[in-house]
Formats: sequence, structure tokens, C-alpha cells
Amino acid sequence: MRHFIILAVALICFSTLNAQKSDIKLQTKYGSDHKDLQDMLRFQDIETIRLTFTGEDLKGKNYKLFVKEYTNGSLSKTDTIMDSARFDYIPAINDSVFEFKYYVKTQIDNTIKMNFMFERFSTPRLYDIKAAKDKYALHDFLKTSDPMPIALETKTLIMGYFLPYIDKETGWKKYCDVTGSQHKPEDWGTVFNIPNYYLIEIIFE
Repeated sequence: MRHFIILAVALICFSTLNAQKSDIKLQTKYGSDHKDLQDMLRFQDIETIRLTFTGEDLKGKNYKLFVKEYTNGSLSKTDTIMDSARFDYIPAINDSVFEFKYYVKTQIDNTIKMNFMFERFSTPRLYDIKAAKDKYALHDFLKTSDPMPIALETKTLIMGYFLPYIDKETGWKKYCDVTGSQHKPEDWGTVFNIPNYYLIEIIFE
């Protein structure tokens, strides 16, 4: 029995190490380089970001993309945006570069519109929300200007769309204090009293 337990622990550790071994990195770029287009995006209150993944380990991999909604401190919904292995018309990644654009807007009819735009197709989504006097904001999870490492076989949070943290002493609405904190994004609702927010998650397999 003791030898069986030791072997099981060793296999778990080996699997964990394999899951974390990857040369994949993520870099992001907000907005558009075209001034007129950027002005139009601002006028329409549309936020956009380009997500670029690089690394030889991307080749031959499929990917899954999720949107997770948190309400009043708890996970209320998980929406699978894409599972590339399920569709014949979406081949596995065959290059060392994989990227897509993400557009998001809070609409006047109390819905959030998201669109994930890939090279040959796009996946739009609409989510109902309660009326809020504060604006949602889009932030990625890169802590610095350096690319973010991405593990294989592991779900990784890459960005969030969220309401601000309200500082009780000053009344200021803070966004960077949320993404820049040491708290896990899954705990933002409880820690910062944020009633509703969305996290976007990806996994390469």
C-alpha cells in the first residue's frame, strides 16, 4: 500500500510538471493604430484588445476559450466560447503564432456584447446585466510589459471585464487597484465588493 501511494504521488507530480512545461507566451495590444477607427471605437464605448500567443509549443494544439461570470461573489455562469477540437472546420494550430481580437461593449439595453474575432470566423455573445451607474472596464492579466507565460494543459485567466472597486474613504472608483492586487480574480467580488464581472480563460491542449 505504501509503495502504491508513493507511486501515485510521483505520477501526479510528473503530470503537473509536464502540464507547466511550455514556451508559449501572451502579449496584448489595446485599441487600433488607425486614429479614425480608434476615435470611432471611443465614441461607441467599444473596448478592444488583440491577444497574440507565440511559441513552438502551440503547433498541433487545440484550444478552449471560456467566459466566466461572477455575481455577488460567486461563479454564476461558465460559457464555452470555443472548443476547437469539436469542429472539423477549425484545424489545430499549425504555427508558432496564434492570435485573436476581442471586442466588448456595455449597451444601453443593459446587455454586454462581446465578440471574439479569429482569422476566419467570429463568436459573438450577449449577456444580460443589471443597470449600473458605473462603467465596466477591460483589463488583461499581464502584470508588466513583458509577455505572460502560458502553461499547457492548464486553464489560464487572460483578461477581465469588471465594475470598479469603490474606495469607501475617498469615493474614488478604482480599476487598476483590482487587477494590480494580489487577490485571485475569482475572489474580486468578495474582496472588493464588486457585484458583477467577467473573466476570460483559455487552455491549450
